[in-house]
Amino acid sequence: MNQTAVVGVVGLGLVGTAVARRLLGAGRRVLGYDIAGEASRKARDFGVQTVDRLSDLPGKTGLFILSLPAADAVDAVLWGSDGIGERCGPGSIILDTTTTRAEDTVRHNQRIAKRGVRFADVTLVGSSAEIAEGRAVALVGDTAEAANAYADPIKTFATHLFFLGGPGKGNQAKLLVNLVLGLNRLVLAEALAFAEKTDIKPGQLLEILKASAAYSRVMDSKGEKMLTGNFEPVARLAQHAKDVGLILELAKQVGGNTPLSELHARMLQEAIKHGWGELDNSAIIRAFQLNA
Repeated sequence: MNQTAVVGVVGLGLVGTAVARRLLGAGRRVLGYDIAGEASRKARDFGVQTVDRLSDLPGKTGLFILSLPAADAVDAVLWGSDGIGERCGPGSIILDTTTTRAEDTVRHNQRIAKRGVRFADVTLVGSSAEIAEGRAVALVGDTAEAANAYADPIKTFATHLFFLGGPGKGNQAKLLVNLVLGLNRLVLAEALAFAEKTDIKPGQLLEILKASAAYSRVMDSKGEKMLTGNFEPVARLAQHAKDVGLILELAKQVGGNTPLSELHARMLQEAIKHGWGELDNSAIIRAFQLNA
């Protein structure tokens, strides 16, 4: 079997859908599964062939890409009663794009390796929109040599691949990147909300920031959303709150000093309490506007 000609995508949310679209556009056949029937229906509309049961995927493909919300979902997909972990044949490859703990990836890798199956974390930096445009950055918990077997499919949705050497390293790198991205959003939101209290128009401030040494790419992707209040999700606020929780957990394990992320976590939880968790993560600006 050509391990990469047919790809099984498990999880057809924002990221999984973007990945599936890129794979289809590159001429690969995509078999998809999602626990939510509506997500599967939408995927079928643009060409994904879906299966009714997760356990139907092994035997139809040797390459799986997981795009799941959290660690418990990965456990269920791999080791649940309908899971693929005990059903994949030798030589199969499972790539997990889920942002989770490094130790979870190591555990899955060790358990599934006994079956002759390769499991690697391939975390993605980029919103679902950037992934859909093929502009993600892939952080691979594997060596470049070992990843030769599956690098080509990743290149359909990622322009840069970084090989970090071993299982779990992609997870750790993703958390560090998300720390910086999240704080970039937070400080942009604070400045734009602050501008509303001054004689500087927020839109004009955004132009100034983009033209100055203060520029960050977050201003391109999130600035206009903050100005207009269009929080149609490209990456959900609640999902980033989960990631910040993982950042703080990792910091505690290794002795990292993360006071800014601790503040960020509190602000994200406040936003979730106000019902903004399912909005785009740019909705964090509302936390600064609460007492406006």
